[in-house]
Amino acid sequence: MAAFALSELLPNKWRHIGVVIADITTIIAVIIGPVTGRYGIESHTWQWNFWAAAIAQFLSFLGLYFLYYPPAHPYGIPFRQMIKEIDYVGGFLFIAGAVPVLMGIVWTTIYPSNSAYVVAPLVVGFAGLVAFACWERFANIKHPLTPTYVFTSSYGRDLTAPAIALGVVNMFYYSSSILWPTMINALYTNGGTNWKYGIVLSLPQGIAILTGAGALSIFGSHIKHWQWQLTGSVFVMVLFGSLLALVNTHNKGLMLAFVFLSQTGYGWAIYLAIAVSQMGVEHKDLGISGGISGVARFAAGSIGAAVYTTILTNTTNDWIAKLVPTAALEAGLRESRLAELMASVGTPALAANFSPSIVAAASGAVAEANVHGIR
Repeated sequence: MAAFALSELLPNKWRHIGVVIADITTIIAVIIGPVTGRYGIESHTWQWNFWAAAIAQFLSFLGLYFLYYPPAHPYGIPFRQMIKEIDYVGGFLFIAGAVPVLMGIVWTTIYPSNSAYVVAPLVVGFAGLVAFACWERFANIKHPLTPTYVFTSSYGRDLTAPAIALGVVNMFYYSSSILWPTMINALYTNGGTNWKYGIVLSLPQGIAILTGAGALSIFGSHIKHWQWQLTGSVFVMVLFGSLLALVNTHNKGLMLAFVFLSQTGYGWAIYLAIAVSQMGVEHKDLGISGGISGVARFAAGSIGAAVYTTILTNTTNDWIAKLVPTAALEAGLRESRLAELMASVGTPALAANFSPSIVAAASGAVAEANVHGIR
């Protein structure tokens, strides 16, 4: 909220700096979150990761409430009248559509894609979103949540294209935030047993985002040409993020470099995309553009995370079913124990019930399956 509210207070030339400052605690959380999270699990105090976030959010709320003095309402509407004229029906329809869609996507990681648990929420959700779009377009509303003109202004260049770019950039973050921890756990820390080393490997991703955001704050105003900055930073993010497909069990240093470079590009691109998404609208529509941009950012991120997780999980499981039996049989496992072995993969029972040679063969096959899933 603070990041998008800053657009009302700062001129265009400073907005990218303000957005980074407003989101600095989030960047810090990305850096230290893996550390405190894993230590919390080991020390049974993981709940404090959530309590700390709740406390920080409450302090942010207090700061906004007591210190934020927005400009006069651009439409000149008194507060009570504004409350009465909010598009409550549109808000209900959007929530009724968006929530089931996200549920259906997430449930693809649990149920088959043709299951009613997946299909029904998706159908209901998309129907709700269509109803929301029709309501916003054709209903006679004084203040629609998403007025058509903000999307069509300058043939979509003012808001539509920047909002799409913002959503796509944020989706790419979730790809790296899923793939890199998977690499750390499955390939570089012996299945997660060396968790302290895993924490060290998790730090460069957050530090890279901070590096990119800091570089934008320092050099953005000097470089100018905001659209080319966004194009260049997205190119770096996509190029080195795509090169993660070169992963294997032995090139940890190369993958670490690619993650750092990709996330540096992301740190530059995401905060510039937030700023750019509000540069093209009129001042009276900054609240609308901020809401639309926020939805684009976080909805796309949620969808991306669900899609990436589903693809990674399903592909990895398919390759485990192909590779582990062959590797175990070649290591001397009796075929009659294959079902027991497959049920033990990923659990302590694997090491407890099978010989070291078979465990090593199965673990190597699982690592190779993860490589295929990541690719």
